[in-house]
Amino acid sequence: MYNPAGESADTSSMLEAAVAELDPIVALLSLIHITGDQMLLHRYGPLLEGTQEQKREAFVDFGETEHKEADPAVVAEIRGMLLNELRGGKPEVLLDEPAPGLFREMLKLALGMELPEASFEVARQHGGFVTDTRIVPQDVMPSPDFKVLVIGAGMVGINSAVKLKQSGFNYTVIESRHEMGGTWSINRYPGAAVDTPSILYSYSFDPNPSWTKFYPMKDEFLKYLEKVADRHRIRDNIHLNTTMTDATWDEARKLWVVKAVRDGQEVVYEANAVIQCLGMLTRARWPDAADREKFSGPVMHSAEWDESVDLTGKRVVIVGTGCSGVQLTRALSEVAADVTVVQRQPDYIIPNPQALAPVPPLEIWAMENIPYVTQWKRMQSLVSALTDMRGMMGFDQEWHDKTGGFGPLNDAVTKMSLDYLASKFPDDPEMVRKLTPPYPLYAKRPILDCGYYDALKKEHVHLVEGELKAFDETGVILADGTHIACDAVVLATGFYLEWYKDLNITGRNGQTLRDAFTPYPEAYEGILVPGFPNYLITAGPNTGLTANHAVLGEQHVHYIIELLQMMVNGDYAAVEADEEACRAYNAWTEEALKDTAWYRKGAAHGYYRHDDSGRIVLATPRHNSTVWHDTRVPKTEHLKLERRPGAPERKPRVIEPLSI
Repeated sequence: MYNPAGESADTSSMLEAAVAELDPIVALLSLIHITGDQMLLHRYGPLLEGTQEQKREAFVDFGETEHKEADPAVVAEIRGMLLNELRGGKPEVLLDEPAPGLFREMLKLALGMELPEASFEVARQHGGFVTDTRIVPQDVMPSPDFKVLVIGAGMVGINSAVKLKQSGFNYTVIESRHEMGGTWSINRYPGAAVDTPSILYSYSFDPNPSWTKFYPMKDEFLKYLEKVADRHRIRDNIHLNTTMTDATWDEARKLWVVKAVRDGQEVVYEANAVIQCLGMLTRARWPDAADREKFSGPVMHSAEWDESVDLTGKRVVIVGTGCSGVQLTRALSEVAADVTVVQRQPDYIIPNPQALAPVPPLEIWAMENIPYVTQWKRMQSLVSALTDMRGMMGFDQEWHDKTGGFGPLNDAVTKMSLDYLASKFPDDPEMVRKLTPPYPLYAKRPILDCGYYDALKKEHVHLVEGELKAFDETGVILADGTHIACDAVVLATGFYLEWYKDLNITGRNGQTLRDAFTPYPEAYEGILVPGFPNYLITAGPNTGLTANHAVLGEQHVHYIIELLQMMVNGDYAAVEADEEACRAYNAWTEEALKDTAWYRKGAAHGYYRHDDSGRIVLATPRHNSTVWHDTRVPKTEHLKLERRPGAPERKPRVIEPLSI
């Protein structure tokens, strides 16, 4: 075995084993990055055509594609060259950001297809091949007097802090909790995990090569966010234990006055702009069930978990079968003596053999030590979200006329889900009936199977159809009168889709955001609300469900940074959405949503729709690649821009000839 000086036998052995397991195409692409030799693509690319390892995100994985094996001699040659480059440690990379023409050809080889042109630049950014996608130039460096306040230090709040720092803005983040992390700090229930592949549910500008699971559990993801904060040195700008109580626009001074309580003391922040990073699902939904105080045991909500309660050996009732309920059922079935799951309505369950699987150690080693392996594996997982998705969420009339179905992709995933259900309970038609949803796929969010069906097959786990009505001393009572005796009750009943109703946010002319969002929330691009200058919302109305939260968050933060730089360049004191533009944008959105599964929902209930009006306020009808392009640069014709009083006109810089 070759073992150069300074390299341990263990390291050499690990290197050879990792390269031997590496997808030959990814090995070739890594080699091109390392050497900068583009001729390698011409030489070996055609020899690897058709050998691509097709990877599709689970919610849209509806079939296998034809796959052929590469010539072993060609594979050995590629791996041998890569080994030579890697011996002695991680090499210097000569090609960081491939030029468009090269990247296009690398993509075609990696994916076995040519991406739609609308997704090409999206792939460069979200794949992690470029880290700076700024368009509005920094003609003027932001002044230290231009202050930005970020509310919330969850996933998007951390993203905002990183990008504000990189862009030169004076920023502060306030977070009500004792630690950053948002959802991944709040949700402490057993089994809590990310249901998007870890390689995708992370920042494109700071990918994590070291995930131990394909779908990370809560603690691992929280640690990732903390590492990002440390790596980008933003902790000093994050004020923990700081709860906003009031935000008011000061029209005379053109800034926001934000009151908060920090460690029990009242504090006031003044900011030229506020970025709200709170999410829309912030208050736990406790069911309207009578006599809860009569029950002698603990009653816990998944979003307000009491980690001091030990459920080992207990009789537990779990109310709810959404994502949290499914994860809780699997986890508690392993420790509780008896588990009864109360199901109001079944959900589509998608097969997912990787849900609990660890990432193989050799794959982790390759991503940690071989340049650009992480990015290309991420790219292969992203591909399905970057292609045309006709007939997935949108109703396809032509397809319906031919087949009676909803759309080609929707029907394919529906069949996959129902076939999977039938395969898990081949001799139990009653269980299949109970678990078959009475509505179209995507009317509610499908759920990745994390072992839920296997948990339901255990003798001590029972599925009961019904709705929680009341408690008594010994258990729960369902709407049909069924009594279930238990020692503890776990409520996996979700959140209120409140859209910041409890926040005291006052814009121009005394209007509150609560008023502006009555009868339902609307915002331009989900980010800007007329009458609320410089108040910028992430994960706002009608921005969701087209991509995971990491992807969407990066797009929102990009738009906001571009807008803030536009303010600095133009000496604008106030920017807000034009009322007519906002109205037109939301009218188009509402109309376009009528042809989607979210609107054509059948019997489905759930948080996708506004509690009071029933309007779809979570989703956008656009493909995410369209959203990406629409939010690259703020459209000034859709904005009201107010210059800073007394600001001098900026004269264009002129290159004058120099002399000696």
